[in-house]
Amino acid sequence: MATERKSKRRGPGRPAANAGVPIGIDRILEAALVICKREPLQEVSVVRMAREFGVTPALVHYYLGGRDALTSGVMNTFYRGLIVRLPSHTGDWRADARAMALAIYREYVKYPGIVAYVVSHNRYRLLQDVSEGETDYGILFFERLASCIRQAGLDARRTAMFMHLLLQHVLTSGHQKAHHQLPGDHQAFLVSRLRTLDVSERPNVQFVLESFASLNADHAFETGLDLLIQGMEDACPRSGSAPQTRHRKLAETAR
Repeated sequence: MATERKSKRRGPGRPAANAGVPIGIDRILEAALVICKREPLQEVSVVRMAREFGVTPALVHYYLGGRDALTSGVMNTFYRGLIVRLPSHTGDWRADARAMALAIYREYVKYPGIVAYVVSHNRYRLLQDVSEGETDYGILFFERLASCIRQAGLDARRTAMFMHLLLQHVLTSGHQKAHHQLPGDHQAFLVSRLRTLDVSERPNVQFVLESFASLNADHAFETGLDLLIQGMEDACPRSGSAPQTRHRKLAETAR
């Protein structure tokens, strides 16, 4: 677990110059999160938030304490909203893992700027700098995810691995959809370029061209999720099906 960190965020206090401006920590962070629907979190600065509210950067800095506190605060605000949307456990770990992944995926798609930050940065992608008595919602999210995956009855090593794989799949899928990186987003271009290839020289390209160029984000996400859940079931100690049967099911899921 990460070492304890002391937050540099200040209390509300009394602003020296802009006492009449109705802003505060929560309002700044919520406004910054809204910006992350359009722009990467790494581009949301103290100066940017000052412009957003029409105040001096010094006032925003007074409330938050700097760029790191702003970034961590936005991530914590994001996780706080995500926690509310995570489904409760039903006792069916397959359904619960699917519902959990879908909830995270939808939030990533809703906030492209958050997923862009998490894809490219390590700091604050999960653990946050919080003041004494303040909740680290990243840790709460991690606890909820671990609780969900642990229902499958796997050992700690496999539980951790599938947690990681699930998060990576959701993160990659959310990033691709939010930033229009799926083949289906560029279908006309792909087909127009690849159809010109000589089929005798590139038969395999021609074989998959139409299907590949029509792939969309949601279908790719669902298919990858099916494969992951099937993999968890294969690793589950109480799975009674023979290996050959399980592998056949896995192959059929990919179709």
